[in-house]
Amino acid sequence: MSARVVQRYVLDEIDDDRLETFVVWGPMLGEETAEDAPSGSVYLNDPRSTHFWTGEHTLVEMLQKPIGLEDELAWDVFLVYAPGTEWGETPPVPDYYMHHGKSLPAERRLNGVKLHEQVRRLLEADAGAGSATASAGSPN
Repeated sequence: MSARVVQRYVLDEIDDDRLETFVVWGPMLGEETAEDAPSGSVYLNDPRSTHFWTGEHTLVEMLQKPIGLEDELAWDVFLVYAPGTEWGETPPVPDYYMHHGKSLPAERRLNGVKLHEQVRRLLEADAGAGSATASAGSPN
């Protein structure tokens, strides 16, 4: 499960209060419900993680363009933003991203070590306050 990778390689390994994860759960396979989200949330149990449920595809549709997806919804994607990145009407292009099972570059497939390195690099590059990572996913 992708959530375990984020917990193990990013949250367990990086002790920095500027690091925050935002996890959005939704019905990406069509049968998931809000009641399913807590079962996936146990794998991201760090206090720096905030979990949301949405029954709509609005966010995953909005995230398509910033990472270069055209015909696929942007779920099971892991978006990394530098501290202080602000979101407006549309999501900004992430400083780095990874994915699980999308038609995106193979070198961007979820890899805990690489994700850790990129998050650490952004935190070290900017000593200012802010959020360092956000992710979107589904409860499976």
